[in-house]
Amino acid sequence: MSARFTPNVLLSAAVALSVILAAIMLGVAMEQRWLGLGVTSQAELDLAWIDHVNPNGPAQAIAPSSVLVAITGRGGERIEIGPGDLIEEPDALGSYAAMRAFFARQDAIAEALGMKPVEIETEHLSVLRRDDVLPPSQRPITSLPPSFWMQIGVGLAGFWIGAWIWALRRGEWATRFLLLAGAGLMVSAFPAAVYSTRELALPGGLFRVLSALNHFGATTFGVGMIGLFLVYPRRLVSPRWLAFPAVVFGAWQMVDILQLADGPGSGFHLAVVMALLSIVVLVALQFRLTRGNPRDRAALAWLGLAVIVGAGAFVATVIAPNALGVGAVVSQGEAFLFFLLVYVGVALGVARYRLFQLDEWAFRILFYVVGVLLLLVLDAILIVTIIDERAPAFALSLLIVALVWLPLRDMLAGLVLRRTKPARGNLFRQVMDVALTPPGRDQQARWRALLEDAFRPLSIAPGKLEAAALIDDGLALAVPSIGGLPGYRLDHAQGGRKLFSLNDADLAAELVTMLANAMESREAYEKGVAEERDRIARDIHDNIGVQLMGALHSRGLARKDMMIRETLTDLRDIINNASNPDLSFDEMLADLRAQISEHLFAAGVKMKWEAENAGPAILPLAAAHTVRSVVREAVQNALKHGQPEMIDIAIRLDGKSIILSVADDGGGFDPGSVQAGNGLANMQVRVTGLGGQFDVTSGAEGTRIEARFVIDSVRYTQ
Repeated sequence: MSARFTPNVLLSAAVALSVILAAIMLGVAMEQRWLGLGVTSQAELDLAWIDHVNPNGPAQAIAPSSVLVAITGRGGERIEIGPGDLIEEPDALGSYAAMRAFFARQDAIAEALGMKPVEIETEHLSVLRRDDVLPPSQRPITSLPPSFWMQIGVGLAGFWIGAWIWALRRGEWATRFLLLAGAGLMVSAFPAAVYSTRELALPGGLFRVLSALNHFGATTFGVGMIGLFLVYPRRLVSPRWLAFPAVVFGAWQMVDILQLADGPGSGFHLAVVMALLSIVVLVALQFRLTRGNPRDRAALAWLGLAVIVGAGAFVATVIAPNALGVGAVVSQGEAFLFFLLVYVGVALGVARYRLFQLDEWAFRILFYVVGVLLLLVLDAILIVTIIDERAPAFALSLLIVALVWLPLRDMLAGLVLRRTKPARGNLFRQVMDVALTPPGRDQQARWRALLEDAFRPLSIAPGKLEAAALIDDGLALAVPSIGGLPGYRLDHAQGGRKLFSLNDADLAAELVTMLANAMESREAYEKGVAEERDRIARDIHDNIGVQLMGALHSRGLARKDMMIRETLTDLRDIINNASNPDLSFDEMLADLRAQISEHLFAAGVKMKWEAENAGPAILPLAAAHTVRSVVREAVQNALKHGQPEMIDIAIRLDGKSIILSVADDGGGFDPGSVQAGNGLANMQVRVTGLGGQFDVTSGAEGTRIEARFVIDSVRYTQ
């Protein structure tokens, strides 16, 4: 029938039902008579101690720090009050006869409290006094202690968690058993909230019913947990055997209700301990069966951790001490928080929430739990053997644990988690090897090998992935494509023994980023090499070619030798691109004019030279090379193709701008129909490379080449 309803409807119904039950428990708790006294048990002194009195309560006249001796109802029967009347949990008594006697006394005290007036007999500073008190018929809600609300909250939270997961996946046996365990936790916690926080007494019949409900809820919780581990994460038995735990523990529950055993120790506490042991055994079996399936094992680890830390703590602090007759270590109301921890852990395991972080979380929880246990044990040993006072013993214990236990965390994490961190330096070298390998199969093979070394996956396959991320709760890790390399899907970390974690995803993203930066650096380097190669080619073509041609046409041997030596010097400058990093503008123009005039004189061509300068200036090497190269190439082109009689060269430095033009009166050419050679292209590349403008005009009257560019770092000298 549940299939007809949406999860929201089912969850809302479960919440409404639980709230109604909680309201009933609240009404039962408030229906009791109230004195306004805070009475605690002092078993070692065999007395009931009044540690505080409500100033607005009916017994406000009673002095705090008094001993509650007895109460007397309207019938005149005097009932002495002792620490045995204040026990929190009646099943801590050694026999069912003692429990029946306890319920009878509770009934008598509750009946006396129902009389008006009630005589309260107290002793303060060895002075005995009697006060008549008129208790109201209902207990104020503000008088309910925090432990009442704590147990109600634990019951509600456990049931809501179970109902929520069942409503989402109600077709699975695991979620059904989880819901059953949640209902058992609620049925156990609600009655305990009422009787464990009573002021003094409850009617005996009501107390019996509440105690039986508490036992029934605890047994139901155990049956639900056993059933859960019988089917999750692997089914251990056939469906017909799933009812076996309910039959066994149901029969045990009947033995407890009918009081057929020796006492609550064997009738109830032993059943709880056996249920816990059964859960531990089933967890161990499931752990063995999930070998080779890291996701199921991680989900199981949530459950095992919850049982060890939660249920184990409740049994160790409440059930076992009561069974041994030494009394609970902590209040039952506070101990119910352990059950909430159990239930939250189990719910997270069934919901498979963040399984990829479970091993780290489990280690942290267990590490600090063990640390607290060591602290308590060491504190007890010091008190018994060396230090009598509790405060110094606890301080010394805390210091020893902090100095000895906490520093072992990293070493223990390495042993328990078995996660080896790859050396960052080695990863960086591998990334650089991948980046510097030419694109192709070798580069892909190195990138794949790097991923295998870093994560040791059981399998790795190409995939179209956009970002480094976990897949399927950590079963796989996505590594995105980068550059020309494909993306990869890595399955089953550490050879199938682990799930990938968030740290693995972060490491994958870091490797991808490192590789992208390295590949960008390699591309920038290759681009720089190509640009430098082009620069050398242009300089050789524009400068060396012009000078060698001038030397070829030179008529004097001495002049020819000098020009060849200058050519060799320029060749070294071109290759190094660093000698004379700063050139004087005047010196550069003087050298250039001498070279050009020599060429034109040898060719029989007249030259007109105009140079304007705002003052003594130092040019960057790139700007000086550009000026020389454009002028030399323009003159060479004019001599080679135009057959001019006159070449007009004008160079002007105006602030931070250089403006130059080379014009001849040769035959000219059509720029639209003539394919430009390396000369024109090289000139244009040089000028535009500096952010300048380059123009060529040609016609029957001749050819004019103009260039303009800005020099950012020009310096003027005095």
